[in-house]
Amino acid sequence: MVEEIFLNPNEPNPNFMVYKEEARKIILKALGSKSECFWILGKTGIGKTTFLLWINEFAPLYKVDSIYFHGGEELKFEEFKEKVEKKLQASFFSRIFLRKKYSERPILLLIDEVEHIKDENIFKYIVSKLDETELHLSVVFASVEMVEEVKKYLKGRDIEKVYLEMPSVDVLMEMLRKRIEAGGGEDFQPFGKQLVKDIIESSSTIREVLIKLQEAL
Repeated sequence: MVEEIFLNPNEPNPNFMVYKEEARKIILKALGSKSECFWILGKTGIGKTTFLLWINEFAPLYKVDSIYFHGGEELKFEEFKEKVEKKLQASFFSRIFLRKKYSERPILLLIDEVEHIKDENIFKYIVSKLDETELHLSVVFASVEMVEEVKKYLKGRDIEKVYLEMPSVDVLMEMLRKRIEAGGGEDFQPFGKQLVKDIIESSSTIREVLIKLQEAL
């Protein structure tokens, strides 16, 4: 029996992310420039959180630091600021001997579920940090749609929008095969290749596919 954790739609797993090319482009752009603004858009369940978690896990391989925040009403400014300041801080050696205030490595702020964040001080703070010339900082927002209340803080800045849509059947088949095998199944068993394909073709989001597969167990 396949371990359900690998099919759990409520447990985003960056190891099975299907938008790697788009994510790498963001990392490389953040590596080569600063004060970039990206916005990941797509339906609920399409994979926005997994996208951000993949960047958070693999950005260090490209010499880019990152910090992920799950947005929402519970995200408080002081908590947010404290975590960001800690990440931005230069190393002990750089602070003492080179008189550096900030880390010299590029840093990506990854902020999920932007539409549910209520504390506007968070966005004011982000903009203030993007404006600091000493910092090599960029930000990636994620939400179902662009949030006008947030856009006003980014007025005058270019925002690179990345729309996540359902990948091809072949891409999803390969991703699901890996998930099933990671959970102890073999090839597409215990579901069968045709059932997996039918579920993909009848679904509009990756989350919906995973829910249907769980129900079929």
